[in-house]
Parts: sequence; C-alpha cells; structure tokens
Amino acid sequence: MELDQFFKVVNHKKDASQYITKSAFFQARKQLSHTAFIDLNHQLIEGVYENGSYYKTWKGFRLCAIDGTSIRLPNEPDIIDYFGVQKGKPNQADCTLGMASVFYDVLNHTVIDASINPNHTSEKQCAAAHLNYAGQHDLIIYDRGYPAFWLYALHIKHQHVFCVREKTRQSDLVKSFILSKKKQAIVTFKPNKSSKKTCREKGLSITPIKLRLVRVDLASGVEVLVTNLIDTHQYDVSVFKSLYHLRWGIEENYKRLKQWVEIENFSGKSALSVKQDFYAKIVAINLTALMAMAAEKTIIKNTRHRKLKYQINFAQALSKMKHRIVCLILQAHNDILGQIEQTIRYISTTIESVRLGRAAPRRLRNMKNDIHFPAYKSAL
Repeated sequence: MELDQFFKVVNHKKDASQYITKSAFFQARKQLSHTAFIDLNHQLIEGVYENGSYYKTWKGFRLCAIDGTSIRLPNEPDIIDYFGVQKGKPNQADCTLGMASVFYDVLNHTVIDASINPNHTSEKQCAAAHLNYAGQHDLIIYDRGYPAFWLYALHIKHQHVFCVREKTRQSDLVKSFILSKKKQAIVTFKPNKSSKKTCREKGLSITPIKLRLVRVDLASGVEVLVTNLIDTHQYDVSVFKSLYHLRWGIEENYKRLKQWVEIENFSGKSALSVKQDFYAKIVAINLTALMAMAAEKTIIKNTRHRKLKYQINFAQALSKMKHRIVCLILQAHNDILGQIEQTIRYISTTIESVRLGRAAPRRLRNMKNDIHFPAYKSAL
C-alpha cells in the first residue's frame, strides 16, 4: 500500500496501483547504505546554521541537549545478533533493544546528530561521538546519567560549554556543597584512579578542573548543576533553573519520535533495515522542523489579532510532510525553491494554540508487551 502511494506521487498518477513487487523493493533496499541518511541529515543541518539570524539562541549560544533512550526492536535473529537483548525478569521474555542517542537543538527543534547503537552502548560514549558535530557556540545540557570527569575534560579540550545535572548522593564534593546551603560555588574537580585511566586512553588531560556548582531548589528536592560557565556576573545564578528546564525539549523530541514518527515501528527484519528506518525518520522529522521554523513568521503575522499565541501542530505537520518530502527530493535540481515555498504555505495552516503551564508526570510502562507489527505500521 505504501509503495503504491509512493509511486502514485512520483509518477503524478490520479490513482494508486502496484508498480513494483514487495520482493523487488526489499532486494533494492539491501543496496542502500544507512549512512546516506546520516550524511543527508548533516548536510541539511549545516545549511540551517550557516546564517545565524535564522535560528534562536540563548545568550548567544545554540542551546542543545544530549540524551539517550532505549529503542524496542523486532525479535529477529539478525537484529538480535547486532543490537543484543535486555534480560527480563524470571517470568518475562528477553526484550530486543537498541540504544538511541540524540544531539538536539531544544530551541529550534532540530536533531543535529543521532545514532542507534547496540543495547549496552554507553550513553557517555555516544555523547562523545556527538561532540564531533558541536560548535564552540554550543551550550550542551545533560541529565544525571552523564557526569564524568573525562567527559568534562573532553568538553574543555574542544572549548564546548556544558551544564550537567549532578547526582546528589554520589560525589563528596556535591554532598558538601548541598550541606553548605550555598547557592553557588567555584570548586575543583579532581580525577580519581578510574578517571585518570579513561582520560589517558582518550588522550585527555588529567589536570584538575575548576567548575561552578549551582543549587536549584524545587518542590521535589534539590538539584545540583555543574557548568563551565564560570563568570557569575554574566551568568547569574538565577538563570540556571530555567536554563536546565529547557532540557525538557529533548524529552518532547523523543515523544515525537516514538509516538508520532513511530520510530520503534520497523519495516524490515535485518539490522540494516532498522538503521535505514531510524536515520530516514530523523531526516523526515528535521525537514518538518525546518519547514515549521520557516513558517513561524507567517503564523505570527496571520494570528497576531488573536488572543492566544499559536504554533505549528507538529503531529499534523509530520503527516502532511510525508509525500511533500518526495516532491522536495524529486525537485531538488529543478524547482526546489518553488516547492519549498509551497510546502511552507501548506504547513503554516497547520496550527494550534499554545497552552502554557501544563504538566504531565511520566508514566513507566511494562516492557514485556510486543509492540512491533511490521505489517501494520502507520500508513498516514
């Protein structure tokens, strides 16, 4: 059905009909490297940030977050062999999982870099790989899974700015800071034996690092952030609570990927097909985000008389972009500007009001239920 619809768009036909067989399609896709989608995404992103006036920043920084998530995969031999499984409880079956990691611009909703890896890949190692695509004007936010001396040293070596949520019960330095009741402090992080070994393996300095600790009081308890934004005058302690809250944008991105893009719904039974689907969907969500970014001025102009602020309805925009992406690719060397303008106008009608102050607690789900039905994947 999807192939028929695809060729209907490609061939400008009024009705869909079978153009190629399913077998022919799967034979052809074996010849397509997943790295084509990785390269396409990187070229797409580089073009966006060439002109700084077109994207939002935080105090001059491109505000980013890096985070990882488990991706449930089909229980197929080739996929299990490459990605591995997560052992279940005694009464539960093993679950085939991959580790996805995303380097995300939280203000402009673009995926700068992404990877899908074997299940037991370290999140920190994924983060280090993402830094190959970071710039010196990036401020990167991390949650509690990332504190590590070697990762701090890596950022400093390449002059990357970071803000990391520290674990409050692990480091003596952090525990002492909490007990001091101070709002902030400049402290010296020293590598332990394990950190020294890792730094030497990675060619990083083991020189102690001066960093800034910031206390954030919440209704649920105390958070401690560590950053190399040392200048207390330029970056007042009061800005860090809202700064770290902006990290939530990467959680929203994962919601988009899992629920709307159905990134855990795969169309094949091989590790290659998993990687093809994953990286192709990253390109699709980025193209939609870029069209939404371009449509923002039009939306502001068209809704300025309304009481509420309006924004793109991203779920609907993704649905509308499905076949528009085909047109954009086909017209890449012909009428690409006309196709882009037409797409922006099309997307700018897909709006919803911004409802502020909403909060929804995270719900933990049982991993045992199988959610992969390749024959019934979304046909939007």
